[in-house]
Amino acid sequence: MSAIDSSSVSPVSSPSEFRIHNRRGSLLDVGGENSINNFASAVRRSVNYLSSSVGSRTTLDSESVVPSSPRVTPQMPPEEHTPLLEPPKDDVSEIVISLRSTPMQTVFNSINVVIGLGILSIPLAFRLAGWVMGTAILTLAALSTRYTAVLLGRIQTRNQSLRTYHDIAQHAFGTRASVLVFVVFALDLYGASVTMVILFADSFHAIFQGLSLTFFKAVLCAGLVVLNALPLRILSFLSFAGIVCTTATFCVVLVSGLLHRTQPGSLLHPAPTNLWPASLLDLCFSLGLFLAPWGGHAAFPEVYADQKRPEKYAACMSTAFLFSYSMDLATGIVGFLMFGQTVQDEVTKNVLLNKAYPAWTRTTIVVLMGILPLSKLPLVCRPILSALDRRLSPLAARLAVSGVLLVSSLIITNFGKIMSLLGSAICFIVCITLPLLFYLRLYHSELSPTAQFLLALMAFVSALLTVAGSIAVLLV
Repeated sequence: MSAIDSSSVSPVSSPSEFRIHNRRGSLLDVGGENSINNFASAVRRSVNYLSSSVGSRTTLDSESVVPSSPRVTPQMPPEEHTPLLEPPKDDVSEIVISLRSTPMQTVFNSINVVIGLGILSIPLAFRLAGWVMGTAILTLAALSTRYTAVLLGRIQTRNQSLRTYHDIAQHAFGTRASVLVFVVFALDLYGASVTMVILFADSFHAIFQGLSLTFFKAVLCAGLVVLNALPLRILSFLSFAGIVCTTATFCVVLVSGLLHRTQPGSLLHPAPTNLWPASLLDLCFSLGLFLAPWGGHAAFPEVYADQKRPEKYAACMSTAFLFSYSMDLATGIVGFLMFGQTVQDEVTKNVLLNKAYPAWTRTTIVVLMGILPLSKLPLVCRPILSALDRRLSPLAARLAVSGVLLVSSLIITNFGKIMSLLGSAICFIVCITLPLLFYLRLYHSELSPTAQFLLALMAFVSALLTVAGSIAVLLV
């Protein structure tokens, strides 16, 4: 029989009635192709694709990577069990196509990839770089990473078999490049996971100072063992909390600044700020902080491959990057104006430590900072676990990941330093340098000498900034 429950559908129902009835089967299907179910399934497919980018050949859970809802199930009945009223072939095509992301879903997934924990360090980046250089660097970072995201899409347009960043690297430079990409991705995922553990502990410790940071880190890592055992179907819905929490956090910080009337922490009476960086070292340190929020290029090839309308990819990137840039800039401006020279590596920590704010603001931020790592950390760990599951038992793999994250978070405790190092050492390479080199390598014969020079110059400058930013982090 078909995967559609025959008990809920009359044998003489038409194909259109099939679809209408099953759309009503769940509130998660409200909205048609832009339903919550489809959004979650798109996130799930993207995580499965990302798993293959870091060298895994297996899917992340035993489910199909497509939604389990009957309305969109791809399981068609075998010929010998074909129902009397067989849907026409066009309907089959419609079902298959509906498994791909609409332009709205593509924008959502791109924002979910780009908007992350790095936004919390943007106010610190402005303090280090000053208003003039800070605004210029953040704007150039947004424009550059949006451009390279589009370049990755152009490469895939020419070769439809390329579905992951790993595929593009191997296509451009061979197996050795794919090994480099694997190492870089592993470090990126590891660093991102550690920052989430630190953020969770810092946020709760600011309110419950009687308990140690180690306690909160241990609680999260223990809970992660359970979360990593959940099917990806459930975790996909948790991913929605990422954008919601980030946007809500900005709103709480903004309202806190408007309610408070004295320095520091007030937008009505802003703290003293600086136009220019105090030193070259501060400016170099800020580079990684400004680029860290844009580290989504590892997933953009999967986002492209998952589209229903690939011709809309560039427009979707523009929308996603414009929204993310607006959020980053607004957070940086608000946080720097509120706290000036006292702004910390997590602007939320400033709010939590200021007793003059209403109690509800601190409580809300703690809740949001608790949900944010819980919603993102299991998804970030999935590609790592997918690789480990081939060598260890599932329980051993999950205990190992939680143990490594706990020990690492106890050794590395500075959120800002990790974020800056990730931005400098990882994001510059993955988001700017490598995409430019991929495009140059594959299509240099089709580019004008001027275009070749400009792309090579951008790649060189990006590599130079990688070194400068990484050294600054080590020296500070």
